[in-house]
Amino acid sequence: MIGDETDVLIVGAGIAGLTAAKVLKAAGKTIKILEATASIGGRVKTDEQDGFLLDHGFQVLLTAYPEAKRFLDYEALDLRKFDPGALILTEKRVSQIGDPLRQPSTLWKTLFFPAGTLADKVKILALKLRLSGKSIDSVFSEHETTTLSYLKNKGFSDQIISFFFRPFMTGIFLENELNTSSRMFEFVFKMFSEGDTVIPARGMGMIPKQLAEGLTADELELNQNVSFVENNFVTTTTGSIYYAKNILLTAAKSPNKLIPLNGSSKKPNSVVCIYFASAKPPFTEPLIALNTLSNKLVNNVAIMDQISPAYSSTGQSLISVTLIGDDEANTSPEIIPKVLDELKQWYPGSPTWKHIKTYFIPYALPNDEHVCNDPEPSTLRISENCFCCGDYLLNGSINAAMKSGRLTAEAIIKTMN
Repeated sequence: MIGDETDVLIVGAGIAGLTAAKVLKAAGKTIKILEATASIGGRVKTDEQDGFLLDHGFQVLLTAYPEAKRFLDYEALDLRKFDPGALILTEKRVSQIGDPLRQPSTLWKTLFFPAGTLADKVKILALKLRLSGKSIDSVFSEHETTTLSYLKNKGFSDQIISFFFRPFMTGIFLENELNTSSRMFEFVFKMFSEGDTVIPARGMGMIPKQLAEGLTADELELNQNVSFVENNFVTTTTGSIYYAKNILLTAAKSPNKLIPLNGSSKKPNSVVCIYFASAKPPFTEPLIALNTLSNKLVNNVAIMDQISPAYSSTGQSLISVTLIGDDEANTSPEIIPKVLDELKQWYPGSPTWKHIKTYFIPYALPNDEHVCNDPEPSTLRISENCFCCGDYLLNGSINAAMKSGRLTAEAIIKTMN
């Protein structure tokens, strides 16, 4: 057996596992991480290809996340921010909606935004102000309903839901029906309102790289796919057996049925992200463009090099296009001309864009119809020596991944002291 003196063996080098490792090491515990793939980060990764930085799906970091502020050095990440608001793509035009509380210059554009009533816009501002005075604990203790029911109960019109809330939140929740918990909506809306929406200058993959700083070669082993877990040891697909005083599983599914994890049995949310290169950017505003059409393919578009020039070293623009759902047809080569044809009504040059790469992420987010922010301690411990962590135990966010890693690490430390 390998590692018979290790305090904690962590299975998975995603955000939760790396955060747990950071907390455990700070407490003087010995750790080893086994990662099944050739790189760290889990769902938060960045590839370099043909002079472009390609995140595994369109992702952002919200600087108001409390756990991110606890564990990340924002200055070292060289964060680049989106402007608050969005470009709204309708059948007839492209409009802009902003946040007048943070950018007064967007007041008139927002007031004259063609979708939604003046009352809708006043309600959005009132919602922002109300949530700013509400603690995160209060948000997650609220009665839980769907996001769609929540918005209707707050008096928002069908028009503003269709033209703003649905495409905007669909891009975050990765589901089009707005069945995600109203608690999650309030939390995310609060985070968007109280901080910046950013990406690290060199890609989202810089976040796990920063969390992994200080790990030695002995503490992190890549390409070690765990196939079996029992008591104090794990077995990999290569036949290696690793032993530790405690085992920490970070995936939503256990390698074997002996270890029942506490995740949702409901199907997770998936996403397709298609990257294109263009000689000229279709728009230069540091905003996300939201497609409001019914029966659409594309949900949102972002021009990554307009947020961080480092995303393209070729002189071309890097365009991220997001499609929601797990339809395999969305990953076929035949989908590319259909996507470009849909976009040409707003961006006539789209048929000339060059396809770079398509990412299909079948497990992009856990199902968030029911969420919490403080799990019961029993959900973090599977058996006497086996623990679990991951955003699926709380809610689908980088913040929750970090928090679950921290809480489980603290629980392990408590049992060892």
